[in-house]
Parts: sequence; C-alpha cells; structure tokens
Amino acid sequence: MTGDIAHSDTAPFRYGFHYEVPDEFVRLPEPTASEGWQQAMAQMMPEADEEQLTAASAGLRRQLPLMSAGENIVLTAMCLGTEEVDGGERLSMGLLAVTVRSSEHSPATRFFTAEGIYQATARKFFSGVAQDTLEELSYPLGEGLQGPQDMVLAAKLPCGPAIMSTSLRTLHLPPIEAGLATPPLPMAALQMIVPAPHSYCVYVTISTPSVFLLDSYSARLAHIGRTLKFDDLPAAGGQPQ
Repeated sequence: MTGDIAHSDTAPFRYGFHYEVPDEFVRLPEPTASEGWQQAMAQMMPEADEEQLTAASAGLRRQLPLMSAGENIVLTAMCLGTEEVDGGERLSMGLLAVTVRSSEHSPATRFFTAEGIYQATARKFFSGVAQDTLEELSYPLGEGLQGPQDMVLAAKLPCGPAIMSTSLRTLHLPPIEAGLATPPLPMAALQMIVPAPHSYCVYVTISTPSVFLLDSYSARLAHIGRTLKFDDLPAAGGQPQ
C-alpha cells in the first residue's frame, strides 16, 4: 500500500498526515480483523478447532496496546506469507496498526514531548533491570538502550523526532486438547511514536510471532517512518497552524 492519507477535521481532535506501507501488508477493515487472525492461526495451529483459534487470535491481538476503545484507529493491516530464514522458508505473520492520540504539546515543545515519551518508555522497560545488563546504542540517526528483552531508541526521522521500541514477550495460548499444554509462543511488539508538529502523536505498531524475522519487520517499521509526512492544519480562522 502506498500513498496512504490520514486526515480528520472532526472530533475528538484534528489530524492530517501521509505515509507509505510496504506492499506485503494487506489492509484489514476493522470488522474483518479477527477473521484475518483466524486464517493466520489456522496455519500455525492446524489441529485447533474454531473456538481455540478464536481465543488464540484474540490473545495475539491483545498484544497491540494501542487498539483500545479510546484510540483513533487509522489503519489495520496484515502481512502473511513466507520469508527465507537460514536457507529455508518460514511463516511470516504480522499485524500493523496505525493510530493517533491527542496530545497537549505545541510545535515549540515537540522535541521535549519526544524526550518525555522516551524516558517513560525506558522506565517501563528497564525498571528493576540490572544496569550492567543494559547496552547503550548509538547510531547516526538515533541513540538509546538495549536490555535483555526490550529496546528503546530516540530517532531522527525526515519528519522530526520519534521514539522506536521493540519488546519481546512470551504468549501462552489455550491448549489444543484438554490436559495437553500448548508450547508458549514468542511474541514481538515493535512500535514507533512520532509527535506531530501539532497537538497529536502518531503511533505505528507491528505485532508478530515471527520473532526470527525481527530485522525484517524492523525495516518495515522504519520504512513507514521515513515516508511519514505531516500536513499543515488550518487554524480556526482558516490559516495554517
């Protein structure tokens, strides 16, 4: 999908931006999102019945912290196929969500807002984690911290400052048969938060059990960030802010 446009002049708040999504993602209308997960889970759990597939897909989608009732969901999309890993084909599955949240920051405080989000994310990830297990990250366009399971990075995008993070967790799925435990499923959540020049933030989240393709999904997230462009929003009097 290319040339996607997100724009709203209505409640609860106004926003406008352009972005591109890699072509391997297929847009999912919200009513059919669970069906998309059902199909994906059927490939991963071929012995499961419909009830178990429903429970498993619901559990996976709950890994997206932004898809809640209070959010403004711009896009949900599914990537489902195979990719080469160490000379073999492996299942590649990921759910993408683009959402927006209202924020009280002004254009002048955009960088301070990004710094605040970075610090809050670092505290959430690394509270209680031994300092000697944390690695400082330094790249030409970003700096951050890497822990045993989590990473947070303050990045510079063409459209401005952003916070990118990766979190690895284990998801426990319902058993296929009574008394027969299902092996835990590793899960990765990749997220990018970009404060707009106006009073809102864009959130891009990719949730995937294909943790062996983490670099591939990180590249897809970075692609969306590089193509993100914010629109000028007219003020109440009709002049751009």
